[in-house]
Amino acid sequence: MKKVVKYFGVAAAGLFVVTTVSAQRRISGPIFGKVQDSIACITHLSLYQQDYQHRNFDAAIVNWRKVWTDCPESSVNIAAHGISMYQTFIARELDQDKKKALVDTLMQVYEKGMILRPQLKGNLLANMAQDILRFANTPENQPKLLKILEETMTFEKEKTLPLVYANYMKIVMEQNAAGQLSDEELFDDYTKVSDYISAAIRATPKEELAKARDMIDDSFAASSAASCENLLKIYGEKYEANKDDADFLRKLTRILNRKECTDSELFEKASEQQYALSPSPDAAYNMAKLFLRKENFEKGVEYLEHALNGENDPIEKANYNYQLGNIMLVNYKKYLDAKKYALEAIKLRSDWGKPYILLANIYATGPKCGENEFELKWIYWVAVDKLLKAKAVDSDLAATVNPMISSFSQHFPKKEDAFFYGVNEGDTVNVGCWIGESTKARFTN
Repeated sequence: MKKVVKYFGVAAAGLFVVTTVSAQRRISGPIFGKVQDSIACITHLSLYQQDYQHRNFDAAIVNWRKVWTDCPESSVNIAAHGISMYQTFIARELDQDKKKALVDTLMQVYEKGMILRPQLKGNLLANMAQDILRFANTPENQPKLLKILEETMTFEKEKTLPLVYANYMKIVMEQNAAGQLSDEELFDDYTKVSDYISAAIRATPKEELAKARDMIDDSFAASSAASCENLLKIYGEKYEANKDDADFLRKLTRILNRKECTDSELFEKASEQQYALSPSPDAAYNMAKLFLRKENFEKGVEYLEHALNGENDPIEKANYNYQLGNIMLVNYKKYLDAKKYALEAIKLRSDWGKPYILLANIYATGPKCGENEFELKWIYWVAVDKLLKAKAVDSDLAATVNPMISSFSQHFPKKEDAFFYGVNEGDTVNVGCWIGESTKARFTN
């Protein structure tokens, strides 16, 4: 330990002892305190910055430390430079005791950096968490890490980086799997992170946030703790005591939705109570699911429209449009309405493959367009276009899409018939009437 201190010039514990007076000093007259102090500060500042620019960190750290201790406000980049240098020292250090001492010093740089630059606190917290994961991801550090990540979410709000949410859930999932966190605590953590990330998506819709939420939902759903049996047992015991708490009901129905535990009596009771207390879009969606399960499609559509009209989250709006499009196609055979909802879902979430599959089914099963038998088959070209697009934006759907492409392709016009209509392979043609799309000609033999 003494050897580490000697190598880097000063003990970590003494490095950050800054008096209230020196922390509050500002540049006026002499740059820092007395003339002699100002000259010393300028000298150390110049020397460290010169070495830092040439990435001579071993030399830079000596003078950086003088500036950090005596006049940290003389450089706006003082904390960032210190963090960068200590990250390098840690990454190259092989001795575990020395590495731990360096990590402790790095954490202190972060903490003092937040005091010096409070406007950067959110970024510093996020980076601090990343460095703990990178350099010191041990069981004893996990409580501190979770605290930092939660503070980041609270402080940054909708500006929180997607990686923060993912890291938080990764740790609590690991703790739950190791028996260090109860299933109930895991559920509470999951709903907390879901609330944070959903609020971020509503404020600033970003593809990265949507992907992070999908990943978090998928990992939670795959956990052994999140079985319907566990969920119904834990929350069933809580229901009566919390049934007048709208926030509790919202979290409960969200979890049951995520795990597809919606055919339970608990989901039905909670959904009806949630809507009675607060008829929000997600409460309306839960009511829609209840009526659709009972095959009351008229009421189901009514509540889905309520949910859609009140929702701001583009991901949820895309889902509601997709659900409505399915109902219009399967239950009402209203192809134009189904198409409208499918296109709106695609507009809201172009990286989601399922609405393209829906649109393909709408085209393939809807009224055909054309003046003759040859043209009536063009609609299958358009349908296959949508299936190819679904696979392109979401490769996980390939197993679903490929058999459909094979099936629809069998309905393509025959090459021998195309000759009589003057259409060649690869020609661009327009499919009119209610379809209104262009496509490329393709044939079967």
